[in-house]
Amino acid sequence: MKEIEVEFPDANFDVSEAVETISDRFHLPLLSNGMTQVRDIYVDTKSYYLLRNNLSFRLRRKLDNIYAGEGTRLTFKFPLEKHPDILIREELKLKVGVREFDQVVRFFSGLTRFLVNEPAFFQLVSEETSKEFDLGTESENLNVAYDNVKFRDPSDSGKIHSVNYLEIEDHGIGMEKLVEVKDFIKERYSLTPSTESKYRYGLRVLSLLPPERASSE
Repeated sequence: MKEIEVEFPDANFDVSEAVETISDRFHLPLLSNGMTQVRDIYVDTKSYYLLRNNLSFRLRRKLDNIYAGEGTRLTFKFPLEKHPDILIREELKLKVGVREFDQVVRFFSGLTRFLVNEPAFFQLVSEETSKEFDLGTESENLNVAYDNVKFRDPSDSGKIHSVNYLEIEDHGIGMEKLVEVKDFIKERYSLTPSTESKYRYGLRVLSLLPPERASSE
């Protein structure tokens, strides 16, 4: 599925007020809102093969469904187009009944051994609490998410970095309207969009980027 979204890291503001303002200004009625909590594991090889090729593989558990027997959602992302402000990626998702991350990683590690001659490991952990809003109509809407993210080093549980993200995603609203909303947010709230993936951002702020990647900034 094609994913088109704008991410604003370091978005420290009142998201409810912002959503109301966006809704009024762009004539996008509020369809729904809610809150989710998830735990994510990013998996990569020791040499960061996925990172080096602008790819990411994420394992996700929804914490509010942990007692409902829901398994793990796998997400693989890769870029489709370059844009200075907008992330345009292919997002492949699969739900599996397996509830233990280790089982999925062992399977994926077998694939990477075969494909690139390297096993895969946990490289980054993130925990997200998100406020989500859908604006527009059922078929043409804008998804707005305000994520409080805690990035953790899987080998050092005390190494944590917290950040708030604002994300706006095209759910049928169209690129033109998405750009209009993006530009409005940039100007009104003095926020700067970023096309750095959350995977790379988390590695960078925790000083986990491999030397050749860190030195290229």
